[in-house]
Amino acid sequence: MVPPGDLSFSVALYLGTSVCCFIILVTRRLVIGGELGGPAWSARLSAAMLAALWLVYVVFSSLKAYGQIGGE
Repeated sequence: MVPPGDLSFSVALYLGTSVCCFIILVTRRLVIGGELGGPAWSARLSAAMLAALWLVYVVFSSLKAYGQIGGE
């Protein structure tokens, strides 16, 4: 069983990081003209930001699951 507090935190965190991901993709579409390709620097920057979002999700979900954050 997963305590509901951990699940709701994980869903909220996923929602926040996915909104940030969509903002990055929409910005790329408006500035570069597409989600893929473009100048190498922008592709690398976008990849780094998306990887950082994934890392944020994994770290904070793990910290919450192990009781390091959240005060429960």
